[in-house]
Amino acid sequence: MEYQHYNEEDFIRDDYFLQWVREPDEDSNSFWKEFQEKYPEQRAVMDRAREMVLLLTIRKNEPKVRMAKGRIWDTIQEQTVGTEVQHGVRRLKKDTGFLPLYMVSGLIVVMGLAILGMYTFGVFTDHKVAGPPQITLQLQDGSQQVIDESDTRTITTKEGQTLGNQDKHILKYNNTQQDATNELAYNELKVPYGKNFELVLSDSSHIYLNAGSTLRFPVQFLADQPRNVYLDGEAYFVVASDKERPFTVVTDKMNTRVYGTRFNVTSYRNEGNTYTVLEEGSVGVYPPEADESAPVKIVPGQRAVMENGNIAVEEVRVEKYVAWTRGELYFKNDPFQLILKKLERHFNVEIENRYPELDPLEFTATFKDKTVNVGEVLDIYRKHTPFNYVREGNTITITPPH
Repeated sequence: MEYQHYNEEDFIRDDYFLQWVREPDEDSNSFWKEFQEKYPEQRAVMDRAREMVLLLTIRKNEPKVRMAKGRIWDTIQEQTVGTEVQHGVRRLKKDTGFLPLYMVSGLIVVMGLAILGMYTFGVFTDHKVAGPPQITLQLQDGSQQVIDESDTRTITTKEGQTLGNQDKHILKYNNTQQDATNELAYNELKVPYGKNFELVLSDSSHIYLNAGSTLRFPVQFLADQPRNVYLDGEAYFVVASDKERPFTVVTDKMNTRVYGTRFNVTSYRNEGNTYTVLEEGSVGVYPPEADESAPVKIVPGQRAVMENGNIAVEEVRVEKYVAWTRGELYFKNDPFQLILKKLERHFNVEIENRYPELDPLEFTATFKDKTVNVGEVLDIYRKHTPFNYVREGNTITITPPH
């Protein structure tokens, strides 16, 4: 079969086409440009196939994943890197930096990607969730206020003390020492699942709080005293520089100390994952019980992870860890089990996975459209690894394909 007769499935199975989509070079660009000029009727077919390849890359994880897929994986592995194609010999590079996309094509073929383009999978009910989740602010006097993201107002205590101002999705505290004594007064901001919120502290440090996060912070920082805030969840920090007063993010398992920088801290107590990713500047991390004067230092592009009581440092792509601040979903070689947790927080849903074979499978995908819903995300994933799901109200149940 020659390329002018290919359909979407044929292109997705073709090694040279896959290489061009994922790692285009001068030779492949020239070849496919010439082909499209000669056969313009194939452009739409190629565009659809290219979109499918770019939507998601499935990565083979551990041997147990191979066992879960059984003969499917064996069939995929029979395809070799040096496959010949029409119009001359075109060979893939031996080390492309990507895990085999043959798995994508193999799974698509075996599981039947004839349903290409259909996004109407899943059975949804019309049940409505009772009441949207609300952002709350607990003040130093014990009172609690609901934060309406469409509102613009002044934040005051019951006694009429002005703390700051809310401008829709941003809460900014006043920079004043009029109430600063020898005791710190704390406020606590809680952001529920399905929402993000921004906070500017009295020292002008800017904090982006992710869904399901709680931050406890001083209304005013004391002179000549460290600036400490307490986080349960995930937040991105742009810390105001102050060499006299170090800034520390305190979590249940690891503290992050800085003077002025940009970094992301993740520490959800109910998930057991704690790490700091540095985008700019320099930070030191240490366990709460350790000597804070001897932290483990990291540089931009590194991630410090608390593992079994020890801190491990690794090189990472920072974009993966900060894309959420723009409302994007960014997954790169993430296991399905972790992806589901992020979807729960992002969309304020509860997901029960009754197909555990999916948990270790690793996926790569980016969803930049802020209007995308959880059903559309799950539909994209199951195009490549079939499964069923049903939504009832705010609960989604995933089951094996039948």
